[in-house]
Amino acid sequence: MKKPKTCRSCGSGELLLFLSLGRIPLSSILSSDQLATPEERRSIEVAFCRRCTLVQLVEGSLSTPPVVSAPQVGGVLEGLGHQLGPHTVVLALEGSSPIQLQEFVQAGAKVVWLEPNPERSKALAGQGIHVRPVPFGHSSAQALLEEGLQADVVLVNPLPAYSSDLNGLFENLAALLGSAGVAVVELPYVRALLEARHFEHFSHQQLNYFSVHAVCQLAHRHGLQLQNVEPLAAGYLRYFLGKAQHIGNSTRWYLEEERALGMTDATYYIEFTSHVVAVREALVALLTELRARGRRLAALGANIHSMALLNYVGLGREVIEFVVDPNIGTHGRYLAGVHIPIYGPKKLLEEQPDYLLLMGDPSSEVAREYQAYLQGGGKFIVAIPYPEILKASPQSTVPTSK
Repeated sequence: MKKPKTCRSCGSGELLLFLSLGRIPLSSILSSDQLATPEERRSIEVAFCRRCTLVQLVEGSLSTPPVVSAPQVGGVLEGLGHQLGPHTVVLALEGSSPIQLQEFVQAGAKVVWLEPNPERSKALAGQGIHVRPVPFGHSSAQALLEEGLQADVVLVNPLPAYSSDLNGLFENLAALLGSAGVAVVELPYVRALLEARHFEHFSHQQLNYFSVHAVCQLAHRHGLQLQNVEPLAAGYLRYFLGKAQHIGNSTRWYLEEERALGMTDATYYIEFTSHVVAVREALVALLTELRARGRRLAALGANIHSMALLNYVGLGREVIEFVVDPNIGTHGRYLAGVHIPIYGPKKLLEEQPDYLLLMGDPSSEVAREYQAYLQGGGKFIVAIPYPEILKASPQSTVPTSK
């Protein structure tokens, strides 16, 4: 492991490097022409800041930043808790949901949207939204300040999760936010990731993994208060930040809960690493034993997370024959690093392997979609949170533990 650098949020050198997934490919899917070309890889090494508690990748961002999208959930207007009208100014940063922006326009607000992705912004052209095709940064923030813009609402989206300049981001945010304004930030919650043992969700694309405590620390440094916290689906939290010195009950509850769990202490993260190592060892032992007994194995899911999982545990075509994925754009291609071929779901019924490795969360929907495979005698193996063979219950299509 490399020696940790300074914290991306508070600048301290009090970083604990607690997890290394090794050198993971930057691409998740390869074409057949790319198989003979050396793949570009970069280490995924994750550190915890003992001072501000931010969990972060040690290495910097990719040269080409990912397309940022907010989770497609509603309730932003209700969460703001105040009336919107023609004098309300909403500043929406890149990745904003077009549906949310239309709701603000319908409520009578003036909406200014900074969106450098033309494919996203053109959908709302001419619909009462002032679109500017630029990313949020110092130059765009200065231009807005020179125009006299002071926002009542800023939709920040998950930008802090991907930012290599957190303090610059929050400095610009604080400058544009009115004295009574509210900034809305929607971020993946690091607790949800760690408790589900989703180590494969640490990726090159996302640099920062926030707890509520880490958000508080970053916001406070720039004169902002974390006023309220709202849980969302898919392991996200929605944060309401403002300049008014008000702390809601939800913020207090999350902070107390994190302290009680030990999330402000390094031991919590060291224990997570021990769980990850145990998962890797158990998965390798289970799958190699099945192969030694002549069993055939396939896997479900061709995406960045499944690619990271298989590269970290070191399982390739010698163990897993193929990957199936419903996304037609992946068919005929290969999972990066391990070079396992990808097919459509029909391949599963044609080959009928003995076991199908589920590399995401097992769900009743997966069981229903692959019911014919189960009825043909196939079985699921779940990788996360701990490897085990699942058996379909005769009363239900939902897999249960064997």
